[in-house]
Amino acid sequence: MNKLAIARFHGLGDLVLLLPILDRAHAEGYAVSVATRHDWAAVFAVLRPRYAWTSDRTQGMKDLDALTMEIRPTEHRTDEFARLLGISGPFDAPWIEVPLAWRTPFERFAGCVVFAPEAEHEARRAPEDWAAAVAGALLPGNVVLAGRNNSPALPCTEDLRGTLSVKDLFGLLASAGSVVCMDSGVLHVAAAAGAPTVAVFGGVDPRYRIRPSQKVLALQADMECCPCNKNETCGGTYDCLKYHSPADVARAVRDVAGISHMHVRTARPA
Repeated sequence: MNKLAIARFHGLGDLVLLLPILDRAHAEGYAVSVATRHDWAAVFAVLRPRYAWTSDRTQGMKDLDALTMEIRPTEHRTDEFARLLGISGPFDAPWIEVPLAWRTPFERFAGCVVFAPEAEHEARRAPEDWAAAVAGALLPGNVVLAGRNNSPALPCTEDLRGTLSVKDLFGLLASAGSVVCMDSGVLHVAAAAGAPTVAVFGGVDPRYRIRPSQKVLALQADMECCPCNKNETCGGTYDCLKYHSPADVARAVRDVAGISHMHVRTARPA
């Protein structure tokens, strides 16, 4: 039997974007194993139990962390991974069936807006003042905050930042009425779980991260340098992240329920 053994410890969203490749490889008769962070492995072992999930990197695994370290986006992330792994496409959008037991504790948030302003890299992370203004614009509706860090203080109905396990995050996003996030792992979990999602992008082209069939309204700045796709000329100011007005984000939340596929909207300057 052919084997596909992968190591990917960077990016929760990247594991989601790997799922179509793993599913295709399995359908073609591969024995699939993935090494990743322990808490992520435990969650994905439930979502895709037919694959071997581990936190131990072993010899012979294809190290996607190393293989993608210097790559700048020129194609969808799933296609990029598939090319590096030698698995042929085309690939559907990733999907996740979040277990009822994970969703049940968050049933009270049905219809709420989950706002997750964090991202691992500062080029995709919401500026603090902007995040506060967006959170305020989303009120007086039900606004629930998600993320690992419980600072800075933001206007909301309930702040769950710093309290959620990975399993809890999946349950919350699958229960939400809509999700507002950055170009982050939350985007990919929410979209794969079928939540209507507004995603604020910085320099990366949304078409390199979102599949056309996904119910995501992506906001991107109308700037000459954007999308730069990591060929940054801004010196780390990331003005593209400050470009979207809170009113534009609130309007996108109202509109996202009416879309059936990915749409990129150019936002006006804040």
